[in-house]
Amino acid sequence: MTMDAQNPSPTPPSPVPPPTPKKPNRIVRLGIGCLGVIVLGCVAIGGLVAFQNWQQDQNYATAHAAYLNADCDSAFVTLRKVADGDPGTKDRDIARKAEAELQECQLMLDTDTLSKQGNAGAAVLGYSQFVTKYDTSPLKASALTKGQQLTSTGEPEALATAELCQSLSDLEGQQFITDPSTTLPPLLNACGQAFEAAGSFSEASDFYGRFRDEYPDHPLAQEVQDSYVRATIADAELSGAGALPPPQATGNAGDSATQVTVIIQNDTPNKLSMVFSGPETRVEELEPCTDCEKFSEEPTACPEKGPVGRYLVAPGTYKVVVKSSSGGNVTPFSGTWDLSDGGEYSSCFYVVTR
Repeated sequence: MTMDAQNPSPTPPSPVPPPTPKKPNRIVRLGIGCLGVIVLGCVAIGGLVAFQNWQQDQNYATAHAAYLNADCDSAFVTLRKVADGDPGTKDRDIARKAEAELQECQLMLDTDTLSKQGNAGAAVLGYSQFVTKYDTSPLKASALTKGQQLTSTGEPEALATAELCQSLSDLEGQQFITDPSTTLPPLLNACGQAFEAAGSFSEASDFYGRFRDEYPDHPLAQEVQDSYVRATIADAELSGAGALPPPQATGNAGDSATQVTVIIQNDTPNKLSMVFSGPETRVEELEPCTDCEKFSEEPTACPEKGPVGRYLVAPGTYKVVVKSSSGGNVTPFSGTWDLSDGGEYSSCFYVVTR
């Protein structure tokens, strides 16, 4: 069988390749995906900070209310949390307010602890420090009340630390002593005793002296007088007082079993204080001589210009101190006077500058 050249078999058409799928724009898709992540992240972080701020505000409102009510026990922990804050909230004004209130509560709580431990003197000084340092604080009234309660109900011996006694005038000015006529006499006596026990006789005699000046009729007056004499003599001996010569016998013995007359003339421009310690204790004062002057050398005799004091004392041997009670940097004099023979004795005092 021959092939028909005229009618060849038709050639099948070549297949058309399918269109190549267009590659996606990866850069664009990746950018869109990243933007989505960033936006979602910002939304999450913003929500967290907003929540932290809200929580900080709520905590401060609770703590601040307790602070205004002078309840630092309840306020302290929460104020600490607000002041410390989360990383995003530490620089807020509310954190700084909490820190300021926290400092006040810290001092108040520390002072409350001293009071609970029985350190009444230190506690009163702590409340005094608070009133001074935080004069406009809502807690000031509470600090003052707590200090007043301690001074009015506390044992004077527990209150009378050296620090409190030295700050007594300030405490009075701040109104920590609400009833001076009741509180001050035993406190002044306790301060004198505290300084005397510590060997600070000058300070002790100052507190005893104030008691004598302001409360001469108090039930403790005689006890304080004896203490004043004791501290004054000890202070004179410790400070190197000048030797006080015995007075001159100027009269008959008389009734030596009952009394001795001591005559003192003050020829100094200073007020004189004289203490006697022996069969009895005496404290006497003589007003200054208005016409007297200081001498550059020892005078040959008493000027006999100043006021004269006559004192009746029981016969016996006395430790005597004579000192200026009006300042002037005058050295005191101390000595032992034997007045056991009775009679009358006299002495005069004048100032010689060195």
